[in-house]
Amino acid sequence: MGKQLRADITGLRAVAVISVTVYHLVHMLLPQVTLFQGGFLGVDIFFVISGYLMTMIIMRGLEQGNFSLVDFYQRRAKRICPALLVTVLVFGLLGILLIGTTDLKRLGQEGCYALLFVSNIYFAQKTDYFGNSALDQVFLHTWSLSVEWQFYLFYPLILMGLRKLIAPRLMGRTVLIMTIALVAVAVLMTAYVPRASYYLLPSRAFELLCGALAYFYPLRALHDWARAQGRARLLQLTPLKVEALGLLLLFIAFAVVDDSTGWPTLSALLPMLGAYLCIAAGHQRSLLRHAIFQKLGLWSYAIYLVHWPLLVFVTKLGFAVWCLELALPILLLGMALHYAVERRRNFGYIFLGFYTLACVGAYYVGSTGLSARLRYEVTRYAQYGGHTVPFDGKINHIGAVTERAPDFILIGDSFARHYTLDLIDRGLHVVTVFRDGCYSFATGVTRRTEGYIDEGCRLRYEEAKQAIAQYPTLPVVVAQDWPRYRLTTVARPATPNGRPTPVADYEQQLRSDLVQMVQDFSTGRNRIFVVATPRQSVYDIGSTCMYLQALDNPISRLMARYITCQSSKDLAPIPLNELLAETIAALPQNQGSSEYDAPVRYLDPNDAICIDGNCELLVGQAIPVFQDGLHYSWAGSIKVVSYLLSQIGVEQGRVRAQFEDELQPRD
Repeated sequence: MGKQLRADITGLRAVAVISVTVYHLVHMLLPQVTLFQGGFLGVDIFFVISGYLMTMIIMRGLEQGNFSLVDFYQRRAKRICPALLVTVLVFGLLGILLIGTTDLKRLGQEGCYALLFVSNIYFAQKTDYFGNSALDQVFLHTWSLSVEWQFYLFYPLILMGLRKLIAPRLMGRTVLIMTIALVAVAVLMTAYVPRASYYLLPSRAFELLCGALAYFYPLRALHDWARAQGRARLLQLTPLKVEALGLLLLFIAFAVVDDSTGWPTLSALLPMLGAYLCIAAGHQRSLLRHAIFQKLGLWSYAIYLVHWPLLVFVTKLGFAVWCLELALPILLLGMALHYAVERRRNFGYIFLGFYTLACVGAYYVGSTGLSARLRYEVTRYAQYGGHTVPFDGKINHIGAVTERAPDFILIGDSFARHYTLDLIDRGLHVVTVFRDGCYSFATGVTRRTEGYIDEGCRLRYEEAKQAIAQYPTLPVVVAQDWPRYRLTTVARPATPNGRPTPVADYEQQLRSDLVQMVQDFSTGRNRIFVVATPRQSVYDIGSTCMYLQALDNPISRLMARYITCQSSKDLAPIPLNELLAETIAALPQNQGSSEYDAPVRYLDPNDAICIDGNCELLVGQAIPVFQDGLHYSWAGSIKVVSYLLSQIGVEQGRVRAQFEDELQPRD
């Protein structure tokens, strides 16, 4: 087996898996790090390698007249499916033992779609704002395997058809034209449907075809052409020089490319060219021939399979890790998976039956969540603090609507809405204007990932002004996850159907919109309160702790007692909150007023539950402060709401101190 492998391609696999693994470890665990933004390109490099190898296998079979479509699919399945199945089963079992119903449902769905090689379509459709963060999606990384498998299904048929329709010498040119056309498709999809573009085959196919070009246009073909044309300079391009240039382009791409404006874009041509040159060079004494690169390249598929689920479980369970500490367990797990499973290729019909059962089992888990595992009922006070409250971007009234006059106006996204269940429980009457995932102010608005401006978001600002006009003396509270919209805010179009333009400087945009908002919302008889973004745990330790106690099996008890359950944790500050505070303090309306009496005030919800950055994670024994690591739960919002009401000057109402169904045994 080792003699069949090209050292340059095996080494390139190592580069790809190192880049994507380090990228995920660093940028998930240390999001403040801004270096190595292009590490995600490891997946793109894998696509190029796969495109080259598949083209070589198919074309050689066609040229020799012995290509079998069935045999091709069988070999691909034996290469990919066994290790994938074991990965899904192992982490699925961990999920059954350690995570809650909702998370397990999601894990089961993802596992089922991964085994069916359609997970890329599943993730492309998850456009709901409350779609969980990446670290809640155990099999998110399998989208790339789905893209490759879908490519395997269609690509042999395309080459077989072309082989019959055109002369062999035109095959390379045709693939080149297809590649150029598909680059245009990718760029257009990224501009108009960015989420779909990231995950789906049509916008990724050009990367796989770049590998095909390395087969049709290797360095030796260029040398043959140069020799025939008498172009001596091109003959000086040795395999060493070409491979070195390719690696240089890849490392430059790792340093300078990012996906902040969507992916893939024209910037993808830089790493694609680098990967193409590395393969097309055909350097027999590759710069990557060192044993370390060869071994990592050999284990690369297994390492890729295990690295992301392990990262998800480690963060979800609250292990105190830095980032690169996880590299060793990832490597060891990858090695074990490679030698125990991947290296074997003798899987037959029994394996197929077992694979089918695993798909059915994953579907069942995804449908039911196996809620019977839980010994205790999960309290309703752990749910998102704005559950069932309308967020259509229009004026709504919540709470004791018929019993009392409105107490104040609350405007914003889901980070305003998560206060509402407690406000209702207190018996207050609040006028609300909510739209989740929405930055909506005088000159800026959010463009959705699908490429359009949501109508409810566009209208939220106008609805807010109408609410203030109806109740000109009420306090106005504006709450948002302010940093969330850095990459999605665009200049508000002059007409509903107008074309928006991206905002180049989000901080300046935010300053301008805050100043204009104060002018638009001030009536001379009201006060305005701008609420900062809560410090976020990101990894939902509180909810995990609650479910570990509800599961009550030996492993969950061990994790709850010694690893996961923490009553508090140091949470990183939100840098943009400082900009909010500075902008509000500098407003002309606030000059000459004390901080407390200022007509426009900045309120920090973190002051209610954090001391010197150490923030509460649990309420009572096991109720999480954060419902998803980002938003407050109903119980978690109570202290914050009490603080905000005291600052706004609104009575507290009935403050809940008891949670009657906390750790209540199941019947």
